[in-house]
Amino acid sequence: MLNNDYISNLLEIKDLFITKLESTPDEHHIYFKLKRKDCQCPHCGTLTNKVHDYRTSVIKDSPIMGKLTLLYYCKRRYHCDICNRHFTEPFSLLPKNCRLTTRLCFEAIHLLKSSLNVSNVANQLGISASSIFRRLNDIKYDTPKTLPLVLSIDEFKGNSGGNKFHSILTSPNEHRVFDILPTRTQYRLEDYLMKFKNRKDVRYFVMDMYKVYKDIAKRLLPNATIVIDKFHVVKQVTGATERVRVRVQRNMHPSKRKYFKRSRKLILAHKSKLKEESLDALEVMLQQSNDLAQAYYLKELFYDFMDSKSSSEAKPKLRKFINAASVSELDEFNSVLTTLANWAKYILNSFDCPYTNGYTEGMNNKIKVIKRNGVCEIKSVNRHSMISDGAVSS
Repeated sequence: MLNNDYISNLLEIKDLFITKLESTPDEHHIYFKLKRKDCQCPHCGTLTNKVHDYRTSVIKDSPIMGKLTLLYYCKRRYHCDICNRHFTEPFSLLPKNCRLTTRLCFEAIHLLKSSLNVSNVANQLGISASSIFRRLNDIKYDTPKTLPLVLSIDEFKGNSGGNKFHSILTSPNEHRVFDILPTRTQYRLEDYLMKFKNRKDVRYFVMDMYKVYKDIAKRLLPNATIVIDKFHVVKQVTGATERVRVRVQRNMHPSKRKYFKRSRKLILAHKSKLKEESLDALEVMLQQSNDLAQAYYLKELFYDFMDSKSSSEAKPKLRKFINAASVSELDEFNSVLTTLANWAKYILNSFDCPYTNGYTEGMNNKIKVIKRNGVCEIKSVNRHSMISDGAVSS
């Protein structure tokens, strides 16, 4: 009886009676039945304890110690004298007309969160891919009722519903995905946000430099501080520096051109992080072109601006960078100046806001991996289907 209690707790099945245990190098086989008790007839509601017959079902459960676990469930079928009908005793781990336990299905879905594809999960758990797809269709998602205090938004490329881009909303302070929307168009996003009554409670709205997001936040989130993620601005400055390097090296001898291309990281790295040997090599590169030296100087000015601890410290450094870039006459930095003219206020807000779009970007990357795995899965299914069709036709 004591052993039954231990195994019952392990399997999380109440009133369990183990009749036999078998184990092979790859599988566990557990034979059991449940305690006989009064059950309510699902047809007429009468309590009955009369057994009609026993039937054994083979059920797949979550692996134990890396081995496939098979449960041999000797289930009772009760007879109701009132309505003269038969029914099976209730079993919480097994949905109706199913041969996989609920926890095995949940484990499969949980493994999909780690960016494994469906085939890998199915092989690992010893079930079919179609079983996992059926369980995915059963998942219900709660609709968010209130907006978080910190709301971050970004977009990712998609193809569902005929839309090229989808929007992802996250709560970076809570590290959770708030919602995913099938579009990023202005009127759709406005309709979505209008459903929430606590729009005035949002304190920060973190975004990239997409004008639609800014207009929506100004109109619908009146108390939110709009914050531009600094990563997008850094990317523009390093991109401008790279374009100067590419332009300069085009007129060089092929051997020098290859050296400049291989040494591009020296130009983009923080000067303070370079070793003495790398600093000497960098000095030689900058002496080859005045434009490249100017671009490097601007990049370092911008890095110094990004190292600011507050908006009050960052503001004069940003002004210094804008003045230097304006007199440099480097066309590659014109787009950076335009960006700063349009978004400087919101970029400066990021120095007083402890949140960025980093978590949202990470979720975007995870979505890309899931989509890529999904495409591979579909191709695999189609390939097996074609092989099967070919085998049938031959």
